[in-house]
Amino acid sequence: MKFRLISAKELDAPLSARWAELRSQNLRSHNSIYDSPYYASAFTAIIANARGDARILVGEDAGLIVGVWPFHAMSSFRAVSIGDFLADYQGPTYEASLDLHIGEALSAMQCRYFAFNHMPSDLGKFSQYAWTQSQSHILDLTGGFDAYAQRLTEKRDASLLKKVTTNERKLSKKFGELRFELQSVSDADFAALIAGKRDQFQRTVGSEHDIFRLDWVTQVMDEIRAANTPDFAGMLSTLYAGDTLIAAHFGMRSSKVLHYWFPWYHTDFAEYSPGLILLAQCARHAAQIGIATIDLGRGDQAYKLRFATGAHQLCEGAVSSPAILSKVQAGLYHGKQILKASSLVQHLRKLRQAAK
Repeated sequence: MKFRLISAKELDAPLSARWAELRSQNLRSHNSIYDSPYYASAFTAIIANARGDARILVGEDAGLIVGVWPFHAMSSFRAVSIGDFLADYQGPTYEASLDLHIGEALSAMQCRYFAFNHMPSDLGKFSQYAWTQSQSHILDLTGGFDAYAQRLTEKRDASLLKKVTTNERKLSKKFGELRFELQSVSDADFAALIAGKRDQFQRTVGSEHDIFRLDWVTQVMDEIRAANTPDFAGMLSTLYAGDTLIAAHFGMRSSKVLHYWFPWYHTDFAEYSPGLILLAQCARHAAQIGIATIDLGRGDQAYKLRFATGAHQLCEGAVSSPAILSKVQAGLYHGKQILKASSLVQHLRKLRQAAK
């Protein structure tokens, strides 16, 4: 296999069409991870419009494209997955029967260190380079919402959806009729969601971690919101109580998967769990338009564990040349985890909390 490196701005219709064929081929081989909108060429094209460091490594065999790997060339030394910290799924799309040589690909990418933290564990050989594992929890909507509810009752929480219904009734009685919209086109709704997420970031992790302060992120959000094709589209969902927007979510979808990305709820209504109501409504209505999976992304937050009926396995690590670079990084990572779990650090945390 030969490689050629192109700017992601060179992504054209023929390459996009071949990319779609490679995804379809993998889906026929029962690799459902490629249903994610993250693996659509449209996602890479939107990122490329916002960032000049987006590249695509194209693999060819006998003149036929057999693989594509979009990424960011952060420097001549380091590369990260396309979308950078927005990427909840990472890695190349290539022929299911292909034996991908990651080291050769890294050399062709013209970098020496590729870090990943949302890589599917069964994708290629990346798990060999991983230093920790995680999960992306999903709602399996196959067969419709009622079938999902039955699976949820059997696997997780028999009372969850009943509690959601009770809170819906209480909200409606006190604040006015509930109104849910799966696909809002309101600029005001979108602006309210972004403002709510920015406030959340600033309150919980600090203004320096507010990703929406970055121009390229806001451009990506706007372009994804404007996208509307059968295989890739933005989706803004809203929940009103009377005339008040109490919860909203912005994500993106493929034909079968809704990636649950940026949820928000009005904290004044927290006692009614509007975020849970919103997710339940999204599941009910998404199933009606053919969505088979809602992917909640990496993390073990309580709401994800309560709603999930399955999970995709992910891994985090790095590939480097020479290999010692990633091995040193792995050692530092594990050392940090050991330190975090140590009794001394736990004691210092308690002292810090007591001093507040």
